[in-house]
Amino acid sequence: MCDIAAVQREPRDEPMSREQIRTLFGENLRRLRAREGISQESLARTCDLHRTELSLLERCMRSPRLDTMLVLAAGLGLSSVAELVEGIR
Repeated sequence: MCDIAAVQREPRDEPMSREQIRTLFGENLRRLRAREGISQESLARTCDLHRTELSLLERCMRSPRLDTMLVLAAGLGLSSVAELVEGIR
């Protein structure tokens, strides 16, 4: 039988703040868009989003909704949203 009190646990990292999450997401979005050579306007048109929405996301002024992340991943040709949320914990 395992003694729960004796089990050593790894210290957990503190959760990221909303600002940190928005910053990493915005950086990831900008990097992936630039990698594909796509303008904000072109990506917005492909994803049926307004260009200012992309601008706000990239400048860390707005948090993305789940459906927005899925549409952006598809518009960038990603197989999943994993690259958009890379580094976010």
